[in-house]
Amino acid sequence: MANFFKNFKKIFSTPTSANEPFLKLKIKCKRCSEEITINLRKTSDFSRVYEDDNPPAGSAFFLRKEILGNKCNNLIYITEYFDENFNIVSQEIEGGEFL
Repeated sequence: MANFFKNFKKIFSTPTSANEPFLKLKIKCKRCSEEITINLRKTSDFSRVYEDDNPPAGSAFFLRKEILGNKCNNLIYITEYFDENFNIVSQEIEGGEFL
């Protein structure tokens, strides 16, 4: 019974910073200068990159996201490639800037 509660705690406890299941991304809107923080889930927001896609060298994951802030209706488009450890290999942004 003790193992049950130990596993139950693992499922619902807050992860440590080294094992967090998400990445934080900060951007700034070019139109209204709003600073936006986005939490990206490693398990659902990223797509696996395959050689047929012609990715940048060293890429393992791909992210394409449209972001809308609270202050204006300017859409911000992000395209990023990451390696196996979720380090940025390549990034592009349209309608905003990375912070």
